[in-house]
Amino acid sequence: MPTELTALLLGLNSALRNNLRPDTGLYDTFEQRPSPADHYGHTAAALALAAGLPEDWEHGKRALKAWLALDTRSLGHEPFNRLMLLLMQLILSDQERDRDRPLLEAGLKRCALRPRYPSNNWSLLAQTCRVIEAPADRRPIETQRLCILLDRWTTTKGAFIDFPENPGTGFSTPLAYHHKALFLAALACWFHNDAGLAHRARRLLDWMVHCWDPAGYAGGFGRSTHSLFGDGCLVAALILMGVEHDSEDDPIRAICRRLVSQSRPDGFLWLNPAGPESGNASWDGYMHLSVYNAWAAAIIGAARQMRRARPLPETLRGTRWIAARAGFFHDEEAGLIYLRSPDGLNALVSTRGQPPQSFSRTEADFRYSGGAILHLRLADGPPLIPPPVRVARTRLMETPALAGWTPLFRFGEEIIALDRFEGVQADLDDGDFTLRLEGFASAVFRAAPSGFLQRLIAILDWRALGGRLGRRAALTRRTSTLLAGRMTLQMRESAGTIVIRRHLEISGTGKPLTYLNPASRSRIATAGIATAVNHDCDCLSSKLDASLPQAYVCTQPPCCAEDGEHLPALELHLSSPARSR
Repeated sequence: MPTELTALLLGLNSALRNNLRPDTGLYDTFEQRPSPADHYGHTAAALALAAGLPEDWEHGKRALKAWLALDTRSLGHEPFNRLMLLLMQLILSDQERDRDRPLLEAGLKRCALRPRYPSNNWSLLAQTCRVIEAPADRRPIETQRLCILLDRWTTTKGAFIDFPENPGTGFSTPLAYHHKALFLAALACWFHNDAGLAHRARRLLDWMVHCWDPAGYAGGFGRSTHSLFGDGCLVAALILMGVEHDSEDDPIRAICRRLVSQSRPDGFLWLNPAGPESGNASWDGYMHLSVYNAWAAAIIGAARQMRRARPLPETLRGTRWIAARAGFFHDEEAGLIYLRSPDGLNALVSTRGQPPQSFSRTEADFRYSGGAILHLRLADGPPLIPPPVRVARTRLMETPALAGWTPLFRFGEEIIALDRFEGVQADLDDGDFTLRLEGFASAVFRAAPSGFLQRLIAILDWRALGGRLGRRAALTRRTSTLLAGRMTLQMRESAGTIVIRRHLEISGTGKPLTYLNPASRSRIATAGIATAVNHDCDCLSSKLDASLPQAYVCTQPPCCAEDGEHLPALELHLSSPARSR
């Protein structure tokens, strides 16, 4: 195993030991309170320490006992906690397992599995637990059920679909949860040596390498992007599939090196690369420092212990890492393109757009928008473009530039965005990338319920259905008849500089709209100079709370958008700091 991985785990386990309290278990140093009871920080800390140094388990038991002492009515995330307990049973020594069996059995009784969960990654996790627990005669049946879920929830080319449960043409494929699906498929292979399951794990891996940046980045799209949660899943999956070697392009080494920059004084890691600069500004509401650090340490540590204890399953042997290849990859169903050139260009672009997993009345989510550059890096330099963000309605109205690459319009009180496209044409010709998109604008915010019946349904959905109807509202997001758009996005790399051009034309309005963020774009502050053409106004620049640091957005002032008009064009010349002049 790479020395960087060993150092990472030693540091995380030390932080976990130092932040265990005698009665309350794992302490969250960012929130200044015990790790949330309804998550899985305590059990993950116990597993991480069970997989650590021989003397660490005594500390791990303190975390487990603290979780066992919690009121069962406060618990949540049952399949996560169950997986932690099942892996503890696996990696503890015979002596430790026999001595502490009552603790583990009591824990398993507190986290029974349910048949359905709010997102597909939870259901996949629950089914992986069933594979692990199944007696020998039932394991093929449970494995087949896991394979059926993987088939239902992957695109033709292999992207994991996290939402909805029954995908049609509209679905969401956040990259962090692709990594989780990959981890779970690889883990299940260690409990049932099934060729079909191993084939599906390799398919997930082969898709992921098309979104891999050798600098240790494997994100940019969807919720939790560039998060420690996804990083931990990816590293654990690579260990379990035997993808590690001593060369410089070792992905585990690359991720560990990048994670060093996220170190905190207390020994924990910030939850994404922007943490040292902006703290929790780019976190989703469900993210907690103690939980994600414990999760990463737990699954990576358990995977390493499993590799030490027994050889790779036969069906996983010979798994190849092919991410160094240059080329052009397009998953048409997911609407994601990755460009990798021999000269070191790494670019991830969203084409058709996807429904956001949180369609809110008070927040706008641009992380699933089509027509956006999600990640860009040149040669040995740092990233040049940050991922899009989710932003509060009030902030967006004050600073429309926060929509980033997504064109934003206002008609009266309605806010619409050109972020979903039905017509998609992508070409790569002699290094010139051209993306042509056609589509209609969509509502940015979910409409408030009108009338007594709609308000009653909303209350019942929140209290009785766990918000299921609200989540599905993203799939029926209203398309505006006010605006159709055609967007052309071009990229060309030349002499260490990437030139980006975007042209936008609208039609079908019938009446004037206000274009809130003309020629809007995002970039990392250390990238070269951004230039907007065909518009004489000064650029309005704002800080962007993205998952990568030093992120900024720029736009021209709002303007009137007339039917059939070619709107302000955009031209960007970006270069890595080391190459800038």
